[in-house]
Amino acid sequence: MRKILTVMLVLVLAFAIIGCGGSSGSKGPAVQKTSGFKVASINWTNAHGWRITYEAQIKEVADAYIASGLISEFQAFCPNQDPALEVQYFEQCINDGYDIILVNAGGSTGLDACFEKALAAGIIVIPVDNLYPYAGVVGVQTDQGIWAGKNFEAMIKHFGSAPTKLLHFSGIEGTTGVGLRGDIWDRYLKENPNFQIVYSNSHGWSQTESRRLMGEVIASGIEYDAILTEEACVGILQAVEEAGAKYPKFISSDEEVGYIRMLDRINKDSPVVDFFVIENPPGIGASALKIAVRMAQGKEFKPGVLKEDENGAMVAYYAPSYTVTPATLKDAIEMWKSFPDTEQMSTFLTDADADAYFY
Repeated sequence: MRKILTVMLVLVLAFAIIGCGGSSGSKGPAVQKTSGFKVASINWTNAHGWRITYEAQIKEVADAYIASGLISEFQAFCPNQDPALEVQYFEQCINDGYDIILVNAGGSTGLDACFEKALAAGIIVIPVDNLYPYAGVVGVQTDQGIWAGKNFEAMIKHFGSAPTKLLHFSGIEGTTGVGLRGDIWDRYLKENPNFQIVYSNSHGWSQTESRRLMGEVIASGIEYDAILTEEACVGILQAVEEAGAKYPKFISSDEEVGYIRMLDRINKDSPVVDFFVIENPPGIGASALKIAVRMAQGKEFKPGVLKEDENGAMVAYYAPSYTVTPATLKDAIEMWKSFPDTEQMSTFLTDADADAYFY
């Protein structure tokens, strides 16, 4: 079992009363058993470090639960960004009688029939991270409003009201996280018109792609002061160094340990690049598994734990709390010194934390 750094997880959650008869909570289907659950994870891609750690940490929890008898079987499926294969795996999991299916989907359409069939069969289906909009399910996601807001607020703190040219890189268009972050950043941009986006593109959370795109930006001669990116910062900074271009005065978040090591090297002698790192933990999948198992046991959420989104789905939002700033960089370097550059700074719920959400 991999050693995972334990960082206090705090969930800031809100609840909208749903159901009939004045019910104050939400729970899984009628209890059939309390252990021995078959669990499947459908993960859209393993093409970058975040998703790799996402699946690894789910497996870590699954292995522990198998050892204790809480889970009888765990299987991971990766359609490699193939929509038809994603549907095929989903249907296979339903037909094979899995009790719990975690779905980090590639988009927000195309799986309705699968969700309908799974719910009709009494299967607990949890959309994770990318919240697929289907009513009647409980999703688990990091609060992207906090993530995006903290990044932009740190940038405002650096530049104030000074005119600032921004390079903007997003992840995969059409996913929940990208949409939520974009909405938050659009609001901040309207409130702070001194920030001007001079270039925008999508790197798909790929360090390779962000490196290529940043290389094109530099070659084009576009001037910039700051970089507002949804992760993939390592590739961006690699392109800057390869071209001998100027560093941005500010850059936003990435979970890779190698990123904070780059920042430590760049700022070794004097402050060069200001930054703000806030976790968007791949461990959200492991947290979702712990919540799903308790739902499958028939446990009911306490009032105040869930929030209903505009699609009628109930969501548990994790409020990210682990951050790295110039003031705490040396502490972070020490904290993660035994991990490889590609390791993601990620945490997930303890069993006690998960228990606390239920009666």
